[in-house]
Amino acid sequence: MQRLLDLNWGARVEASSNAQRTALRNRYSARLIENPDLTRALVSFQANKRTPFYRWLKYKEGFSSEFVLYCLDKFRPQATSTPKILDPFAGAGTTLTTATRSGWRATGIEILPVGTAAIRARLLADTVNLRSFEHHLERLEKFQLASSSTKGKRFPHIRITEKAFPAQTERALAAYQAFLDRIQDKDIRFLYWFACLAILEDVSYTRKDGQYLRWDHRSGRPLKSSFDKGVIHGFRSAVIGKLRIMLEDMEKRNGGSFSRNVDVIAGSCLDDLPKRPPATFDLVITSPPYCNRYDYTRTYALELAFLGYNEENIKQLRQTLLSATVENKTKRHQLSHEYRARKQKDRYVDALATFTNQQALQEVLTLLYRAQKEGTLNNDNIPIMVENYFFEMNLVIRELARVLAPGGHIVMVNDNVQYNGEEIPVDLILSDFASSAGLMIDCIWVLSRGKGNSSQQMGAHGRNELRKCVYIWSKPSKRS
Repeated sequence: MQRLLDLNWGARVEASSNAQRTALRNRYSARLIENPDLTRALVSFQANKRTPFYRWLKYKEGFSSEFVLYCLDKFRPQATSTPKILDPFAGAGTTLTTATRSGWRATGIEILPVGTAAIRARLLADTVNLRSFEHHLERLEKFQLASSSTKGKRFPHIRITEKAFPAQTERALAAYQAFLDRIQDKDIRFLYWFACLAILEDVSYTRKDGQYLRWDHRSGRPLKSSFDKGVIHGFRSAVIGKLRIMLEDMEKRNGGSFSRNVDVIAGSCLDDLPKRPPATFDLVITSPPYCNRYDYTRTYALELAFLGYNEENIKQLRQTLLSATVENKTKRHQLSHEYRARKQKDRYVDALATFTNQQALQEVLTLLYRAQKEGTLNNDNIPIMVENYFFEMNLVIRELARVLAPGGHIVMVNDNVQYNGEEIPVDLILSDFASSAGLMIDCIWVLSRGKGNSSQQMGAHGRNELRKCVYIWSKPSKRS
C-alpha cells in the first residue's frame, strides 16, 4: 500500500534512531505528571461493572462514570448555568448520561451501532412505564422459550458468527424474538431487545479478546487452540437476569433528565465535527479508538449480526470507523473532497501541514516502512494503519479545538503503542497536534501503572511498559 505522504525521511533516520521522539519528550516532559487519583479501573469499563445503568452492557472500550464525575468536578465552567459537553467518540454514552445528571447539556457522536443502542436504551429507561416493563417480565417468566413457536425467526448469522451458540440457545433466541413481537409498546420492546443484545457474549461460545473473537473448543469450529471459556450461561436465565437488573436500576432513575438533555448523532465525528459552529462546547471528555489494531466490527460481530448487519454492511462500517485496524484503507482523498465541498479547504491544508511537519511521527513511520520492506513486521499494513490513524486524529483534534469555547477543556484518554519494538508516543504526538491547533497543553496525566506490550512483541523485543495517559488541553480565554 502507498503512503499518504511521499516524504524522503529514510535517508536521514537510522534504524535504531529515536532522536525526534526524544526531542518531543524533552519538549513536553514538564507536562507529564503522574496522577495518583487515576487507576486503570477508573479510566476503563471496570469501575462501571456494578454501577446502575452502566452495567447493562459490557462495553470494554469505555471509561467509568466515576472518571467522568472526577473530570466534571475539575473542569466545570463557573459562569455558565447549563454548560455544554461533547463526546465525539461517545461509545456507550458514559460521558453523556453522567454529565446530564450533573446539570450539563450533552452531545455525543458515535458510529458503532452497538454503542448507540446502549445510549438509546439508557435514555428510554428514563421515561418508560415501569409497571408495564415489570408486567412483560412476569409474562416472560411464564413463557416457555424451549417449546414455543419461533414463527420462522432465526439468529441472522454472518460467516464469523456461525456456530456461536449451542443448539438450545439458537432456538431460545428465535423464540425470544417471536416473544418481542407481542410487546406493543415500542420503547419497552426496544429495552427487551437490548437485554438480548447485551447477553449474546455470555450465552455464546465466544469471548471478546482484543483484535478478534476467541472461540471455545466446544463450538465445533475448526480451531488451533483448546480454549475453554468456562460456564456458558443458558439463554433464559441470562436474559431474565439482565431484565431484572435493568428494572432494579430503573427504579432509581432521575425523572427524565437524560432524555431531555442529551443529543446523540449516529455517525462519524470526522464527518460531523466540521459542520458544527465554532466555540460551542465548554468541555470535551472522550476516548478515541487506540492505535492498537483492534477491530470492533470483529469483536462485536455477534451484536452487529443481531442488529441486522450483513457482510457488506460490516465491511463498509469498518472502513468508516476511525482508522485503527490493518484493514482500513486511506480516507485522505475522501476527506479532502469533503472539506473542499464545504468550502473548508484552508482548514484541511493547515491540518495536512501539521501532520507533515510532526517529525517524531515521521521518524516512527520511516522506521515502520523500513521494517515493512525488510519483512520484519507481523503485518505489512501496520505502517499505513499508523499513518492513517494520526492523519485522521489530527483532523479530529483541529475540529475539537475549533468547536471548543474559549476557556474550555479537552480531556482525552488514550494509550501509547509499540510495533516492531518501536514505541509510538501517542500522547506526545497528539498533544503536539493540539498545540499546533492553538490549544494549551496543561498536562498529560500519567497512570502510575502502565500497560505492557503484546506477548508477541515481548518475546522479540522484551517487556516495555507503555504509558497510559489522560491528556488535558485547554483553549485560551478571550482575556488571555
